[in-house]
Amino acid sequence: MKRNVALVLSILFLFQPLFAHGEGGDPDHGMKRALGIEEPWIENAAYFSTSRDNGGKPGSAWNFGVEWDAALSEHWGTEIDVPGMLAQQPLGRSPSALAPFSAGLKYMPFSVGDDKSENAFILGFEVEGGWWTNPQPANFPGVGSTIAEQVLFGARHGRYWLQGEYGLSQRIDSDARSGWYANNALGYSLSEDLVIQIELDLNRTSVDNFGHTASAMILTPQVGWQINPKWQMVAGESIVRIEGSASLSIMTNLLFEYSFDDY
Repeated sequence: MKRNVALVLSILFLFQPLFAHGEGGDPDHGMKRALGIEEPWIENAAYFSTSRDNGGKPGSAWNFGVEWDAALSEHWGTEIDVPGMLAQQPLGRSPSALAPFSAGLKYMPFSVGDDKSENAFILGFEVEGGWWTNPQPANFPGVGSTIAEQVLFGARHGRYWLQGEYGLSQRIDSDARSGWYANNALGYSLSEDLVIQIELDLNRTSVDNFGHTASAMILTPQVGWQINPKWQMVAGESIVRIEGSASLSIMTNLLFEYSFDDY
């Protein structure tokens, strides 16, 4: 059964660019993806991302990831997170592992407007499961196999937009953590090519210094640059506060998007 599921997902991954988007044009209705929020719209795109803990201490995180989104129809889409890399600093001399493989099915039942209208709204739902083949709870606490159910939305008025991602993550194995998350992002378009966003992520799925499940707050100012019609870059600095920790962490985030949708 697992082999059959993996085969189907592999086919979707390999042939993803062949799925045509239902309406063409700009599937995000004039909004841009925030660094830490799943988008509610259906699209054909690949994302390449990295995040680095700037603490500089041995054992600080430096992770890399790849995500692939496919539009199956106007209302249905898939998401596949290809196993990237979980690593500790300094790279090459500290523990590392392949990240969990995950896949999700997204349903967008309702949308209003488009990228040319003054107002737009999108509502979506997604179920996503993750499977970790290389558990290392001592080196990467809180990482494991999970399943998550979430509600997604995006609303835009003129050059301003608000996005949200709210859900529950349930652990499948003992290494992961069960809990809630509520993420929000406010964005503004400075021009056709430049946007600014500020993102506030809240969760109860983090791990404190003692290995206990803890709440976390992550505030991330960020800027996005539409390099050309196909490529977009988003960069931001995150301030991370984990319950029970006496200090803040600063993370540098970088994400590149390549869109297969026709513009």
